[in-house]
Amino acid sequence: MSNKKKIGLSPGSLVYTGKMLNVKPVLKGLAYNPNDYSELSEKECLNLNLKQGFQYWLDLKGINDVNLISQLGEKFNIHRLILEDVLDPGHRIKIEDYDAALFGIIYNIEYNKETKTLKKEQISIYLNKTVLISFQEDPDDSFAIIRNRMQMPLSRIRNRGSDYLFYAIIDYLVDRYYITVEAFHDEIEILEEKVLQEHIVLHLEDLHILRNNILAMKRVVFPLREEINQLKNLESNLIDASTFLFLRDLQDNIQHLIETLDNQRELLNGIRELVMSRTNLQMNKDMKWLAMVSTVSIPILFFTGVYGMNFEFMPELKWRYGYLVWWLGVSAVLVTMIGFLKRKKMF
Repeated sequence: MSNKKKIGLSPGSLVYTGKMLNVKPVLKGLAYNPNDYSELSEKECLNLNLKQGFQYWLDLKGINDVNLISQLGEKFNIHRLILEDVLDPGHRIKIEDYDAALFGIIYNIEYNKETKTLKKEQISIYLNKTVLISFQEDPDDSFAIIRNRMQMPLSRIRNRGSDYLFYAIIDYLVDRYYITVEAFHDEIEILEEKVLQEHIVLHLEDLHILRNNILAMKRVVFPLREEINQLKNLESNLIDASTFLFLRDLQDNIQHLIETLDNQRELLNGIRELVMSRTNLQMNKDMKWLAMVSTVSIPILFFTGVYGMNFEFMPELKWRYGYLVWWLGVSAVLVTMIGFLKRKKMF
């Protein structure tokens, strides 16, 4: 949906600019510490009383309910500029410091192998010292795996603060990026096999679609590396010193993804050049064949043109063996030219 809805409105105006869905957003939460883990309903989330020694994770699936997001903003004193960004799917990737809170926008990526399309879902994350709130653009359950990990008594997430949960969510999304990049790798291998088999026609459109998907994926991964780097250098009491080690590992994984995407792009360029070379080679073969046919045909056309003229006095036309001599002459020229072309290895 276009941002035309926001034209003329003041900064911080809460307007949903994404696709209108007929699905009601679902808000659920978790209260946890090393010894306890309990789920919270929507009502409990909106009327949450923070207990000492507990960390809280509120997860909103679907962001098309402006009133619900406004209630969360009032309950947890979230800046309206943050809420405005939450309601604006398609926003740029970023991690910002708001003194007593951090706010980040990252994307969940799903790749459809059948349609060759990338689906991007904006994930907005707000956190302070004890509460983390995640806003999922789609009403699906993207973080079920993380919650399952948290149910284990020895879960590292339950033994650390909201900053580690923030890292764990981003790390999980980056792990999902690897699934998409591996799918790209499988498609490149298929394209390489096709291009090496001369009887299989490889369309440049397939290369173009895959190349665009790789570039789109890089536009997601590359800015995330810069934001994680800034987060590492951020002087904030919200990030525990022990978490920086994990952020450094996360940055290494993102760098590896970027290098892999660059390599895949180079491989595609190589396949494209090979396809173009094969196309040009085949075209040259065709032109060579046509040139040889034309060369062989020229003497025949010459003889035909000469004896096809309508001059009155042409002795050969009334000669009894003229037709036979014409064929003998043409045949001699053809045999001579074909022998010459074969000797030059042009046949």
